[in-house]
Amino acid sequence: MTWNSRIGVAEALDAAGWTGDTLDPRGMLKHPDSKAVWAVVNETGGCALDLPTVGATVPFPAKIPDSVVIAACLAAAGQLDPNQDRVELEERTAWLGCLESAGLDNWPGVDVAREIRNEREASR
Repeated sequence: MTWNSRIGVAEALDAAGWTGDTLDPRGMLKHPDSKAVWAVVNETGGCALDLPTVGATVPFPAKIPDSVVIAACLAAAGQLDPNQDRVELEERTAWLGCLESAGLDNWPGVDVAREIRNEREASR
């Protein structure tokens, strides 16, 4: 597996306005406002999301589906569209629930994600 296995993530983030490095335009993308950076980190399809404003890096092993990586990146940049298809959001929620059940909720970004979720629920 190569970084090409994450081309779906690169295309989705590119479409959302994330910009690439001139030397590797699809292997590392940065959100212009939030400064979040997504990059492929190894040849097996692993990638990571760097959140410099909170001082955290979230690793995504190759087995994590693109849809989860995309959702995490867009959420970190404040770009999740509240009008997205309900089924897609339910699928993402199910995946995140499975990740938590598997014990993958101990990465530093989970606390930030929970804060974001709580803020959104409080503003409803």
